[in-house]
Amino acid sequence: MTKKIIFIIISILIFITALFRIEPAETELMKAFISPRSDFETKLVKLANLSSKKINIIFEAENPEELDKMKKEFSERNNQFQDILNIYGKYPANFLTEHKRELIKNKNYKQLEQEGLEEIYNPLGFYAAPINEDAYLLATDFVKQKAGLIQDSDKEWNGKYYSVLHKEIKNNNELKEIIEKSSGKNIYLTGTPVHSYFASAKSNLEINVICLISLLGLIFLCKFYFKSIKILIPITLSIIYGFLLGFSVSAIIFHKVHILTFVFSTSLIGISLDYSLHYFLTGKEKGFRKSLTSSMITTVLAFAVLLFSDIEVLRQIAVFTSFGLFGVWLFVLLMLPMFRIPETRGHFRKFKFPGNVVFIIILTVITAASHNIKFNDNIRTLYIPPENLAKAEKLYKDIFNIPMPEFIIVPGKNTNDIIEREEKLNLTNAISLSSFVSSVSRQKENIELVKQLYKEDSKNYGKLLGFELKQPDYKIYNPEDFPLKEEFLLDKNTGFIMSYEKVKNSVNIADEISKILTRLRHRCFILLPCIFAVLTAYLGIIYGIKNALKISASPLLAVLFTISLLALAGKEINLFNILALFLVIGFSLDYSIFRLSGSEKSKDAVFMSMLSTAFSFLLLSFTSFKLISSLSITLCIGIIVSYILSLFMLKSKHETDKQQTGNDWDFNRS
Repeated sequence: MTKKIIFIIISILIFITALFRIEPAETELMKAFISPRSDFETKLVKLANLSSKKINIIFEAENPEELDKMKKEFSERNNQFQDILNIYGKYPANFLTEHKRELIKNKNYKQLEQEGLEEIYNPLGFYAAPINEDAYLLATDFVKQKAGLIQDSDKEWNGKYYSVLHKEIKNNNELKEIIEKSSGKNIYLTGTPVHSYFASAKSNLEINVICLISLLGLIFLCKFYFKSIKILIPITLSIIYGFLLGFSVSAIIFHKVHILTFVFSTSLIGISLDYSLHYFLTGKEKGFRKSLTSSMITTVLAFAVLLFSDIEVLRQIAVFTSFGLFGVWLFVLLMLPMFRIPETRGHFRKFKFPGNVVFIIILTVITAASHNIKFNDNIRTLYIPPENLAKAEKLYKDIFNIPMPEFIIVPGKNTNDIIEREEKLNLTNAISLSSFVSSVSRQKENIELVKQLYKEDSKNYGKLLGFELKQPDYKIYNPEDFPLKEEFLLDKNTGFIMSYEKVKNSVNIADEISKILTRLRHRCFILLPCIFAVLTAYLGIIYGIKNALKISASPLLAVLFTISLLALAGKEINLFNILALFLVIGFSLDYSIFRLSGSEKSKDAVFMSMLSTAFSFLLLSFTSFKLISSLSITLCIGIIVSYILSLFMLKSKHETDKQQTGNDWDFNRS
């Protein structure tokens, strides 16, 4: 009783500590896999995160009036845009378009005068600065050129009118509100947050349905084998406790647990079921504690190796699953004795299964696929958008002609230095901070040009206007104060340029992230043999080297067969297929250890655990989110194959006595 009280008190303390440490779940995909190893990768992640927070709201209307009405429902007063206009109006000599600069440099004053007069007498025109302070309308020209970058203009396309509003999303509630507001109207949404929202919602629905079906299957299985489904109560409690302990320790260590950690850690359900069933069926037998403890330690070791990976989500999974398994182990040993051991109807009948045939099939598949395995780490292939979102993305690209940008990272001592470096690149088809505000040196150059203009042409132009021209107030504007600064800076010493043409040193975010995923996959390939080596060494100490090799052989062959079978089926192997192999090892070791040291009923527990787990992952493999489906199909195949291999590769003592191997498909009433 003392042990149980200590167990409960420590558990409560851990759970309470986690409550004060936990933050909302991390949902950004990049933060799950990329732990930057260099300054470049750090900046790459920041670029990816910036683009993953912006959406585009596209309005479609039959006429301009209807379009304006639709925009007003979504548009907020753009004080930032007005602040920028005020800056241009206050410093008309500081910011010149390349066109105006060339006209002044070439002393083409006649054209300057003509363009100024046309704008002044334009009934639909506007003035960024008073005419008497900016008679040549230099500021107005600059604003007109930049307005499209700051605030998109309306477009007419295929007889309809369109406009787009760019918005940065701060949280899911804000995004949900926009989605609900646009529902049922001619409004289209694009951007990473939109895709993430709908993919997550669809996956959650699919997973909930699958979990319900899996639960019904588990209830049926328990009802079929046991005389009552009351056994589900302690099994469920063990699963919940293991999940809570794993989550709490992860929250204490990482503060922010990634949403994918929860997906991967569903493996706890299968292992928790395995431990509980073994207690109820073999808990009174000699050697049960040794088998259960060995199973827990080997599986924890398998996951602990993931701590040495470069993948953030793998480190979280290692902590989550390891402590979760440890919690289930403790719960089974300390708390399950409080429950009555249920009666069973009998055991699953076995019939002979030809082991040689299985070996031939497995080796044939592995050999046949050895030259056909293809890897694809392209992050674009991990998600296929639904038809409505794909249509919206195409519409946005066709109407507004926005190509996918390349990014150029620009380091600098400060904001002004960054702008100077951007200006020296002299890119024509790009957007950066220098597109909106000039460096101090460029401002000084512009001011000298404007001074020359007023000195040589102001009298002549003044006669055309009918009043004496007043020169602008020549002051330097500090770029550090520019309102859009933060949108083009990764940090105080780094800016970036969005280039719509391939230039030297430009970076494509998707391509670079795909390269990182390739590196991570290679890292996983290094970790897999390390896991086998560590586990074989540990099992050799516990069971002897011969049995250790037998226990390790089934998961090893299962891993090789699974990848080979996927390759023969024409599937390209991605990082998530490889990540699933770590979970396959964890499950397989449980099956092998319990079969080696267990009794007739122990094999029944392994079979029920395998069946329920494989069935759950089989259902998950049909989800529309390729990340989850890739993980699940690999797990399903690997778990089934490793189980089948364990049937004839390992024999318990009573099986050796009977000289019998078999599988368990039919049910025999006792």
